Amino acid sequence: MGKNKGTDVKLVLIGGGSYGWTYRFITDICCVSKLHGMHIVLQDINPEALHLVKTLCDRISDTMHAGLRIETSTNLDACLPDADFVGLTISTGGDSANALDHSIPEKYGIFQTVGDTVGPGGWSRSLRNIPVVVDIIRKVEKHAPNAWFMNYSNPMTVLTRTIQKVSPVKSVGLCHELQGFLLHVASFLGLDDWEKDTKVKIAGINHLIWILEMDIHGQNGFDLLKEYYRKHPKFDHVVKDKVPEDLLYSGGVNPKQKIKFDFLERTGYMSAAGDTHTAEFFNHFLVNQETADKWDLGGRIHSFAHVRGIEARKNKLLGMLEGKESLWLRQSHEHANRIIAALIGGEELITPVNTANIGQIDNLPRGVVVETQAYVDSLGIHPLPVGAMPEILVQYLMKHIPVQEMIVEAGLTGDKDLAIQALSCDPLVPNPDIAAAMANDFFSEFKNQLPQFNGKWEL
Repeated sequence: MGKNKGTDVKLVLIGGGSYGWTYRFITDICCVSKLHGMHIVLQDINPEALHLVKTLCDRISDTMHAGLRIETSTNLDACLPDADFVGLTISTGGDSANALDHSIPEKYGIFQTVGDTVGPGGWSRSLRNIPVVVDIIRKVEKHAPNAWFMNYSNPMTVLTRTIQKVSPVKSVGLCHELQGFLLHVASFLGLDDWEKDTKVKIAGINHLIWILEMDIHGQNGFDLLKEYYRKHPKFDHVVKDKVPEDLLYSGGVNPKQKIKFDFLERTGYMSAAGDTHTAEFFNHFLVNQETADKWDLGGRIHSFAHVRGIEARKNKLLGMLEGKESLWLRQSHEHANRIIAALIGGEELITPVNTANIGQIDNLPRGVVVETQAYVDSLGIHPLPVGAMPEILVQYLMKHIPVQEMIVEAGLTGDKDLAIQALSCDPLVPNPDIAAAMANDFFSEFKNQLPQFNGKWEL
């Protein structure tokens, strides 16, 4: 990259006014000495949020003696020049739009636990975000063509595929679900260091990733977990208050693992994302409230409990600024900071990434975005080969990969018929008539946020 000192490196974080995510990301940066002195621009369309978040991030940097040079900007074009890294963490429409992603399908008897990846919610969120993300990556092409673009926005697979389809900018999608589950495993089994003690082989698509092999201290991790599960089927032993402390404010907090163990018993492989994500890829976990309760998905399907609300996140941030809550000063289970450090010549690492399948998974289509481990060093991000996945897992994945490809194409071209066809193929949608009616509700509700379908945006 031509730069090898933390003080020379510039990061632009789009969506940097996030009340719940940005300060933890900044803390992670502070935890890596090679990144001390880094130039960071928090970019957002909300100046009030930027001011509050920057104030907290400056305090964290000062407390941790990291010397970060943090700026804010509402103008993306102005802050992108000379960026080495660009991070994306946005949700077009925010919490109110995400709430509609749940309430509209509920009218048709379709319930979701998260609604940000697949199902009608993932479909809607994809189509809203695609034009915005394309416009952003075009600006990165213009002002920072050599930057690494790191996408944290959902739907991870669809948006990363969109970025890689339309732009030559180096890009990758990052998610914390695997790390979150391994933190649970460490808590269940009493491991001292979850990263050193556990080795896994994974493959899949975001939020439907599969652990193909698990080694814990040289032993079969699946066998160890089965033994634990027989003794503690509620997964509440060892884990204080049922949630590992590292996960309290970082996602992946549900300690219930029934869906994972059902797949392990049936297939010999374990899903790695949280059960509330995994459930939405299938049509039998969320049939009704009774079914959801059976799988410990609980009342989440009848209320939009997953959206914690912007005010709650803002109040937590204000609590830290006012000294009512302790500053967040510990490394999270995110890996973006370590990826940045490795790319500029720091310690190398192996971490999950979402990127185009160039052969790392032999029996999935080339070009589609998949999630596997990758080796990261100063030369780049290198997906590690997995070989051929078990056929049962391929069948699970291929219920969604072609649909995701349809969504990308519809979102880029404004092809409304193709969009509706994609929705009708989702396992949570009962039939094409419901898909068409529900799609029309979405098109009407989000008319201003779906410009590609109204002749107001084109690729």
